[in-house]
Amino acid sequence: MISIKSLVNSAQNPTDKEETFVDFLLTSPSYQLAHKARTQGLTAAERRQRPRDFNKVLEVYDACGDIINRDFDDWWQERGRDLLRASQSKSDLIAYPVDLKISTTKLVKEFTQFVNDLKEAKKQKPSPIEFVANKIKLGALHTKLELVNEKGRLELKSRKRIENWRLAVQSSLKSKWKTVLNPTSTKLPKNEQARVILGVLVSKHLKEALWIAENAARGIFPSMRPIDTGLHFDFQSIYRLSSRVIKVSHYQRQRKIKAGERVRKTYYERKVKPAIKRQQLIDELVEARLKIERLTQK
Repeated sequence: MISIKSLVNSAQNPTDKEETFVDFLLTSPSYQLAHKARTQGLTAAERRQRPRDFNKVLEVYDACGDIINRDFDDWWQERGRDLLRASQSKSDLIAYPVDLKISTTKLVKEFTQFVNDLKEAKKQKPSPIEFVANKIKLGALHTKLELVNEKGRLELKSRKRIENWRLAVQSSLKSKWKTVLNPTSTKLPKNEQARVILGVLVSKHLKEALWIAENAARGIFPSMRPIDTGLHFDFQSIYRLSSRVIKVSHYQRQRKIKAGERVRKTYYERKVKPAIKRQQLIDELVEARLKIERLTQK
């Protein structure tokens, strides 16, 4: 007999969009404040920072739970799948394999049981999270996430603020203006226009990333509706948090693999990790070039 459980689980694996929703939640200043409020308590200064609609953020936090200290796949199975699918009204189409060697009576009986079990699995409580249909593409969302995390990484590494145009050059952001610049470029009249345009472009992406993250913390995703909560990105803290979440996930996945459990490749493993490796290679090449230049000057 066909495994109904495996079919249902396969059909309800997280999409890249659903994983990205969680990534934006992790960057949201409001959601981070809600996490501290629920786990440690807020200081007097932090209580004064609470947005006026903080109760809505707490509602989303209570629905999602602690996504900071959890492996995404475990969270998805235990809570995320039911939570994020409950509010989606689109019809689910599931491929149902048919074994023609089985009698029609048995096929009908198995299919009826399959449909009944699937409908029972989909009976969920109302969700405070709404996925909206719009023209925001997944690639654009990940470009913004990359800029937020890369800014935190570079500023943590250098211990100083990085200019937006340099951030553009050291990220995978696509722009023809990057061709006249490199990570070690000095400010010159001939590259001023490129620096200004890239600076404005990165600033726009970072502002939109904040809007998306803060709207996600209020249960709407993806939305670039302008929202002023009085809170801002702490880029270095976001990078530290992202690194810790990745380590937790890696540890849990290795544990499952050793136990013989099947694990799926996450969006991070399929797309982000290769991009990070490419960027590390670029950093190494730049460093090698600088060393050569210093040696030749001597």
